[in-house]
Amino acid sequence: MNYHWIFSLIILFHFNVKGQIFQNGGALSTSMSGLNVNNENIWSINNNISQLAKIQTPTLSISSFQPFLVNDFTTSSIVFGLPTQNGAFGINFSTNGNKHLQMHNIGFGYSHKLGENIQSGVKLNYFMINAGDYYNKKSIISADIGLSAKLSNDLKIGVCIKNPTFSKVSEFDDERLPTNIQLAAGYIFSNELTIHTGIEKSIFYPASFLAAIEYQPSEKIFLTGGIKSNPSIASFGVSMSQNQFIITAATQIHQFLGWSPDLSIIYQFK
Repeated sequence: MNYHWIFSLIILFHFNVKGQIFQNGGALSTSMSGLNVNNENIWSINNNISQLAKIQTPTLSISSFQPFLVNDFTTSSIVFGLPTQNGAFGINFSTNGNKHLQMHNIGFGYSHKLGENIQSGVKLNYFMINAGDYYNKKSIISADIGLSAKLSNDLKIGVCIKNPTFSKVSEFDDERLPTNIQLAAGYIFSNELTIHTGIEKSIFYPASFLAAIEYQPSEKIFLTGGIKSNPSIASFGVSMSQNQFIITAATQIHQFLGWSPDLSIIYQFK
């Protein structure tokens, strides 16, 4: 079997769709088509590190994301956050692949409260790609920086820049990790309804427009949905909270490549 097409499709997916290789943003992010810089949960460690300061207790989460229903693309992730007096520390680990191609990522970040309504954060990432006889092993280090603010009782904004240093992947053709920027605003219409809009730009690809909605019909049920352009993606998900657990099931639908389901379980320690 020729595995070059697998490598090409993984690179297409992770660079073009995610903007950063093999990092899972959690099922809530998946359900909002990747519009995640204003998400205030443990998965901020991978989405917008500045938002990690919003967690109230030590929090652990696991997630499994399967792009296009292909087993070899399944990304398994675990994240942990520890709040401090003025912010929070976070760590993540993700892995995917098969015997011909494995990808691993570990990251460590810190989010700091600059005031009552402003947070900033920075994160370091270490990526390892093992592509066997085709490409051998590659190790890459990159960074994320993020900023978030609550401008009023109803309006919040967030921005995250991933890989501002344009880290190099290979000397051949000066191949580099993409630099990716996402900027978004969220407006709280009521206790039940929040609307998000944003733009995302990778240095290698045209800008994307994103929009998402969060609706809470009851105390323990959350419904989310989103759309994205370039590439065209629609998504939806449902979250259920019970005691210290939050379970989120979501999926994205690519116009050509199909379904990409995601499942996350969050546990908040007392």
